[in-house]
Amino acid sequence: MDQHVSERSPMEYRSVLLEMRRDAPPGLNMLYLSGLAETLALIDRENAQEPGSHDLNVRAIARVLRAWGDFEGDTWAGGFVMELLDGRRVYVESYADGPDWGPDSCASVVAVPIGSTLPKLPRNHDSALYGWVEDLSELGDYLRRLR
Repeated sequence: MDQHVSERSPMEYRSVLLEMRRDAPPGLNMLYLSGLAETLALIDRENAQEPGSHDLNVRAIARVLRAWGDFEGDTWAGGFVMELLDGRRVYVESYADGPDWGPDSCASVVAVPIGSTLPKLPRNHDSALYGWVEDLSELGDYLRRLR
């Protein structure tokens, strides 16, 4: 995968998120949208600090296929299956250290096996508890606005 040092500032991710929040239709669930924005900002920030720390170029994401998120907690914990522009798929998982994504927040990026729709995860993984959600058009809209 394409290793990447971002030219974006973390504020750009949040600016697009705030713009979408302002324009959102009533009832839009911001859980996955906020989780995606903060996760991508974290990945870019960590790649800038240590190039190649995450084998993901944020600009190479074509779309988000499905996501899971802990909708019961006070902070983000969740993951996204993404299709890249070259057709490969990756699974991105992240956990926020508090509501402001503190210093112990973390993200990981792993390849989804060819021919699989989901990543290989442990049997009792949190995604089994919260379930996967598909057709989150607002995530595609976010990626388009970010470009």
